[in-house]
This record gives sequence, structure tokens and C-alpha cells, in this order.
Amino acid sequence: MIDFNQVKKPQRYIGNEWNVIKKSHHGKIPICVSYPDLYEVGMSNLGLRIIYGLLNDFEDVACERVFLPGEDLAANLSANNLKLFSLETKTALDEFEAVGFNLSCEINFLNFLRILRLGAIPIKASERKEKIVFAGGIANPEPIAEFVDFFYLGEFEEGATKFVEIFRKYKSKKERLCALSEIDGFYVPSFYDVSIYKNKYQFDKLYKYAQFPLKRVYVKDLDKSYYPLNWLTPHTQIIHDRAPIEIARGCPNACVFCQARAIYYPYREKKISTICDIAKNIYKNSGYENLSLLSLSASDYSNIEGLLDALIAEFKDKCVGLSLPSLRIDGTLAELYRKLLYLRKTSLTVALETASDSLRSKLGKKLDVNRLFEAAKIIKSLNLRTIKLYLMIGFPEETDEDLLLIGAFLERLRRETGLSINVSINIFVPKPFSIWENVWMPEEEILEKKIKLVLSCIPKRYNINLTVPQAKRSILEAILSRADRNFSAVIFDVFNASPGYETGNNWQAWHDAMHKNGINYKTYLQNGNKNFPWSFIDNSQIPGCKNCRED
Repeated sequence: MIDFNQVKKPQRYIGNEWNVIKKSHHGKIPICVSYPDLYEVGMSNLGLRIIYGLLNDFEDVACERVFLPGEDLAANLSANNLKLFSLETKTALDEFEAVGFNLSCEINFLNFLRILRLGAIPIKASERKEKIVFAGGIANPEPIAEFVDFFYLGEFEEGATKFVEIFRKYKSKKERLCALSEIDGFYVPSFYDVSIYKNKYQFDKLYKYAQFPLKRVYVKDLDKSYYPLNWLTPHTQIIHDRAPIEIARGCPNACVFCQARAIYYPYREKKISTICDIAKNIYKNSGYENLSLLSLSASDYSNIEGLLDALIAEFKDKCVGLSLPSLRIDGTLAELYRKLLYLRKTSLTVALETASDSLRSKLGKKLDVNRLFEAAKIIKSLNLRTIKLYLMIGFPEETDEDLLLIGAFLERLRRETGLSINVSINIFVPKPFSIWENVWMPEEEILEKKIKLVLSCIPKRYNINLTVPQAKRSILEAILSRADRNFSAVIFDVFNASPGYETGNNWQAWHDAMHKNGINYKTYLQNGNKNFPWSFIDNSQIPGCKNCRED
């Protein structure tokens, strides 16, 4: 066993957090779940927490967690011929019947494979005899289809009961996969053949009872769906060191660039009474004093002021902080923050996307920037000192003038409000199922010129803090999110090329692997038709959403 005194951050591995769930594996179905990143990142993921608590709600399931170990522990495991283990009972990963991964971030694909190898689980699905590796959270599963036994398409709360029932009823891997593949939301890649004919993807079933086309599944009633109340509280600081309270899922807006709107469609809200009950229980059970109202756009909640009134009445005497991330700029913005004066700490985050009014209109982003200036002045008077802005570059039809407006906008905001401004600039990546899923991704040279132009116009002020993107990383993200099954060989080769964690950002390693496998990545980035590697997944069953291209 590992001596945790020999690793830099033993808190990542010791388990025993407040509200941790430990069960004997005897007579139970042992399952391990993971967000494939370091502990402090993975424990900030709400989806993983929901799945962990949901599966443990079944009496005959023992669900535990595993995360990507730091490089020091990974080296120690390899040097001593030890296997990666779960946090709860320190059980070796290959002793679980199934291991599940939240793969909502494509950049984590290599981390996913690292965890399998460190846990002594064969990388390729075809090489695993009885062990089942499953994954969810990903829009286009095809690039890693070779490594996963089944994917869950959609929101796992809807399929968890069927999943457990099948694991109870059947004991062999083949029987389990066959039974799962007949249920909406479960996708077994080995039961389908994918080919390309006349530059179009063709999808055929190899197992006659498997679903086709595949349907994404969503929770019908958020008020009745599972939410973790015995909040798992870490011994160490994590990336988002607060308790998120989900108030809604999906988004009522129709921004053409947004993948999340399509993936989490339709828009659903929780009742105020449900939200307050969740908040009270998490506060009571965890000791967390910072809560966050979580949704894609918190201010779109239909009665956001009534919700704040209810939460303020509950927490104003308890020294609890509350944040409203991802707010829409409208007339209620300043009023919302007036209400939050009754609570301890607040923050303001606004997804502006672009400083250009004309470009914002093309994006379907309906907001009046002047309202932000008005609200920011009022908010400063409420003792808020910092505002965080999200901006994007690389949109279709974007001009140099649009980019230069960023600098003028930030200078005006700084001058008129006196607030410190944290600016995060990202590159637009056309993602599967978004309305703009078929637009072309710009070449690296074009993106680099755009980044330089933006940097040239940003005022050099002490209270403007800027985070800028890396063009190659964004291009890699686009490739990984849009590739087909052939790309599994590339991922496997990059993974094997170097054991170091830095490989994921090594463009040369990816370039060499694509060249070796005869893949021109530009075919993924410049696919302007309506036939994609993910076209076998049907979103049309969702009310009002035909692949979310129409409103």
C-alpha cells in the first residue's frame, strides 16, 4: 500500500471526507465512478456527485470514486507495481464490476486512458473479458468508441434504475450489454458498424435489438429527480469550493454557438420550495457557507427575485454567501444584487461573448450592453469590487473592427465603474448539436492573428486582468469533439507515445499520430454538410427540438 507521507497532496487520496459513503462489497454490485482529472477538479463536478450519490441510494450497489492521481503518486504506483485504487475502500480499480467516467471535457480523453492503465484495466473494450467501462457527458462519443463498452446519452438520473436492474439480473458482460442496448439512452459501440460511402457516414446495427437511431434521454421532472443532500465535503480546497444548488437545467435562449443549449434541452426549472429545501439540507449536512445558484443562465429563472427572497429569509442570519454565476444582462441585474446585500459574499459573472452589438445580434445573444454599465455602477455602490466577463473570438463573419471593440469596451467599463475586471477570452469551437455545428473552424494562423489583435487593443491597466486562449489547444478541442471512430487510433498512439501528463498539450505528438494513421484533421474542422460522426444520435424526440436547429 502507498505511504501517503511520500506524496505532495495526500488529501487527494485518503478519502474519509465528511459525508463519504462506505459500503462492504459483499453481496453488492461494486461500481467506481470518475471525473478524469485531479481530485480538486473532479470534486468540483456536479454530475459526478449526482451519479455517486444516486448509485449509492440503491442498497445493493457500492459506488466509490477514483480520480487522476498526481504525477508523484502515478510514478510511485508504477515503480512499485501497484494498481490505482478507489478513495473509499482503497480497492484496486480492476476489482470493480464496472468503472464509469464523466467525459464532458474532451481534453480529458488521455486522462481517461491513464486511469484505466494505472488501474490495470485493458484500454480497448475488445480486450476486456467481463469488466465494463462506461461513459457519459459527451456529445460525440465516436472518437473514443474503441475504449468504451457503453455510453449513456443524456441525463443519467433517467436511466439509473434500468442500469442497476440489468446489472442485478445478468452477470455476464455480453448479457448486460445486450440488455442495455435495447433501452433508450444506452449506446454500445460494438453493436454498430460505421462506414463512409461517398463522403457520408453510414450507420448500421450489428445486433438486431439495439436501438437505432440512438435517443438522448432527459429528466422530465427536476423536482423529483435525485440531488445529493449529504454534501461530500473535502478535506482540502477544491477548484469550486462551494456547494452548487441547481435551480434549472437547459437554457430558454437560442444562441447559435452554444452546445449546452442543445445537450440540456428542454429548459426545466425547479420549484422555489425544492431549491430552498436542498439549500437548507446541504447547509445543515455539510458546513458549507458558500452556495451558488447553478444553471446555464441563473437570471432566466422565471421567478429569480422570489427565489432570492426565499433564500435570504432562510440564510440572512447564518453568514452564508451566495453567488449567481452566468447572469443575463437585463433590467433586473442591479435589483438582484441589492437583494444579495443581506448575504455575506457575492460575485458577478457575465457571459458577454463579444463587444460588438452587430455580431452579438448574429449570435442570437439578446442583451443591451448599456444595461451592464448602468448595473455595474449600482453594483459598485453595493461594495462589489470585481466583475468577471467571458468573451469569445473566432466567430463566423467576425471582423477586425469587432475585435478592436473589445479594448474600447473594457476601457469604458473600467473608467465609468472603477471596478476591477477579470476577462476570460476563449476561442469559438463549433461543437456537435449546436446550431452552428457545421461552420468551419478557422486555421491556426488566423486565430493567432485574432489573438494578437485583441492583445494590441486591451488597455494596460492594473485592474484589467486578462486570460487568453491557445490556438492549438482550441483546435485540438475541436478535433476531439468532432472526430469519428478512426480517431481512436490517434488517441491511443498519443497516449502510448509518452507517459508524461504534458502529452495532451503536445501538438507535435498529435500531429505525428494523425500522420501515422493517415488522418487529415482539417476534414473534421471543415465539414460543412449535415452528415457527421454523431448523426446517428437523434435529438428530435425532445419537444420543440429537431436536433435543436429550429425553435
